[in-house]
Amino acid sequence: MKGFDVYETAMGMTAVRLHYSADEAKDPSTPEGAKWHESVRRLFPDPNRWAAEMEINFWVAQGTRVYPEFTESLHCQSLSPRPRKVIYRAWDFGWHAPACLIAQIDAQDRLIILHEIVGREETTKQFAQKVIERCTRWFPDNSAGYTDFCDPSGQQVASEASERSEARDVDILKVLGIYPSWEHGWSRKDGRSLVHQLLATRIDGTASMLVDPGQCPVLVQGFLGKFVYEPKKNGQVHDEPDERLHPWADAQAALRYLATGLYSALGLRRQKGAIPDLVRPNYHGYGVPKRRG
Repeated sequence: MKGFDVYETAMGMTAVRLHYSADEAKDPSTPEGAKWHESVRRLFPDPNRWAAEMEINFWVAQGTRVYPEFTESLHCQSLSPRPRKVIYRAWDFGWHAPACLIAQIDAQDRLIILHEIVGREETTKQFAQKVIERCTRWFPDNSAGYTDFCDPSGQQVASEASERSEARDVDILKVLGIYPSWEHGWSRKDGRSLVHQLLATRIDGTASMLVDPGQCPVLVQGFLGKFVYEPKKNGQVHDEPDERLHPWADAQAALRYLATGLYSALGLRRQKGAIPDLVRPNYHGYGVPKRRG
């Protein structure tokens, strides 16, 4: 039942989660529910208060949500893979919390995030082997293959204390039969603008992106308040989110790489004048010409 979940916690206790969308008259995906949602939403000018009190969000952190338009009622639902369709994977490298999102495009041309895999203090090789094992288990009959995207910083030599070899992240993946691609000219801000477009409501009343909350808890937690623009002392907020917010920032970074890799297939619009300053010798994120690893 939509909006109603019964589950067992890590401590062995039975928990019940009841969301307002369980009532069809309050489900924003219905005309009647949309009117109710709009009228009640006006009573909560503070988006964090709305998230905590109405969206059952325990993940609100100090700061401003990067994607305040994300709601569980609109963007979260149980998802199933499409047989004989390409599976997309987006990788964010890093020793602390490497992340990989696994997605497809559904029959309505929406991006559906099926699974997330988040590591902890793992080398790229260890993490990639884990991803391969889980994908084999989750998609045993996958005949269309995988298309992989990554952060262009993955072309740089790994520098973590745990991984001192001179191999690049993409070279490590290549040995394992994974060949991620990346695209030139995208800043982090540009990637976030694509995600904002994916979260917008379409004419048919659905969003352009859906997430399976049971399989992607870290990604959902980041959307709901763990991935934020930190506040400044003067009451304003920083221009960029805190990328040290592991593992939520890592999952969100992987989503950006997925969006930039698929933006034309998803019908998203790229902002003009978005090419970053390429004369800077040390940059992190986007900025490497599109090619195969």
